[in-house]
Amino acid sequence: MQKKNLAAIVASLFIVPVAAHADVTIYGFMSGGIESAKATGSGSSATEYSSRTRVVDENSRIGFKGWEDLGGGTKAIWQIESSLRNFEQGGTNDKNQSATFGTRNTFIGIDNADFGKVLLGQNDSAYKVFTGSSNSALGTDVFVNTTADNFGANSVNSRGELRMANSIHWFSPNWAGFTLGGSWGVDEARASGTDAKRISLGLGYNWGALNLATAWDKQYDKGVAANTTTASVNSGSNISFYSIAASYKFDFGTFIGGNYEWGSFDQIGGGQLKQDDWLIALGQDFGAASVKLSYGELGRLKNVGAGINGDDFKAKQWTLGGYYNLSKSTQLVAYYTKITNNAKQNANFANNPVYDSGLGTGGAKLTAGNDPQAFGVGMKVSF
Repeated sequence: MQKKNLAAIVASLFIVPVAAHADVTIYGFMSGGIESAKATGSGSSATEYSSRTRVVDENSRIGFKGWEDLGGGTKAIWQIESSLRNFEQGGTNDKNQSATFGTRNTFIGIDNADFGKVLLGQNDSAYKVFTGSSNSALGTDVFVNTTADNFGANSVNSRGELRMANSIHWFSPNWAGFTLGGSWGVDEARASGTDAKRISLGLGYNWGALNLATAWDKQYDKGVAANTTTASVNSGSNISFYSIAASYKFDFGTFIGGNYEWGSFDQIGGGQLKQDDWLIALGQDFGAASVKLSYGELGRLKNVGAGINGDDFKAKQWTLGGYYNLSKSTQLVAYYTKITNNAKQNANFANNPVYDSGLGTGGAKLTAGNDPQAFGVGMKVSF
């Protein structure tokens, strides 16, 4: 009898927490594929990524989220989301970085029906949420989460977007089609008496199939070396990005969208560099299938020093491919993408970048002038 009672008590320890936290949702997706990739064009075979076959993880993830009703239209909310990228090589990427728990949007916060959401922790900036790759409603990053994704700080487009650590965010509810958002990333290091905080603001509008958005992002006490866009902490210098975006999907399945972004970079030692980028995206649905096409350009670097050609910092990217939905949860994808870098530019894929030097180490990089390209096919299963 004592053994039976003990067993019942032990079982109840597991049953009660499950009942108390029945609102917890597990979500995510596994996505992977096989592709042929290379990065050549710099003129030196010693610093080129020769053509090879890669098995790739297309930004897979797992997340846990939940909420508690506090009354009066207010909820306590939380989320833990972890990257499963590079599952095909045990969770360690080509820079020798290992996956850890809570690597993606992970926060605790408050959600009020009238005021909106306040999040504390790590989350995509308002800039990324409104005009960047996080805005699935806008849809201009047509191959998001694949190698053909072209939105990212080191890619061709949306170079001002970021997932902010040590940050607080506010996102409004939908007010007659309008939404607002703001992010503040604090600088906990405060190196050399600086305050390298980051502020991001966004505004969106939705009316049926029409989506419009604009955003602004500013990095304080960050400057760049002369005639580059490589940032480092520097008191009194700032880096700013501005962007606008729009998209529309017709009833007959045709999609069109575009982004425009411009950035300004204070040079350490004086002067300010400027560079813009733009993208046009198209799509067409055919029942369960869809075809996608996008073209983006990173413009010339303006205000460079004497003897420097600003056109050498330009880049462009083509992406073409399609999706086929086998079910509501399973999807097939095929794509071709190519980045063409001018002599001093090394724009790379936002996901699954290629590195021609230091592969497998923290110093892995792509040599300026090399042109990454990839053709791939894959499958995604959501849960």
